[in-house]
Amino acid sequence: MFGEIQDRDRDDAHWIEVREVRSSHRERWSIRAAQWRGLELAREIFGDSVVLRSEGFPPRGGFQGLVHLTVPFDSLEAHRTREARFAGLVGADELLARVPLVFVFEPQDVNTPVGRLS
Repeated sequence: MFGEIQDRDRDDAHWIEVREVRSSHRERWSIRAAQWRGLELAREIFGDSVVLRSEGFPPRGGFQGLVHLTVPFDSLEAHRTREARFAGLVGADELLARVPLVFVFEPQDVNTPVGRLS
């Protein structure tokens, strides 16, 4: 976070802050906060068994991350209704508006018990 400045650039200061490092840390934490907010909204709509899996997706263009949500799946009609409610909540959320993520839904395996991630 700090770098030594060259002798010719010194004006009574021996260290300067390297802002690029701080901004990348801040960006990473804002993406994590948005992922957790997405998980919170998904659990509100789909139930407590929702599991979040985040991919190592570097920010590209307007998107800041790729998030897989494993959700219970009863029927296609029920899933689409819940998915539409989730999309509405995501669209209205202040944090998720600042950090746009791509959400990918996948069905839970009905035979595999799922625990909470928090």
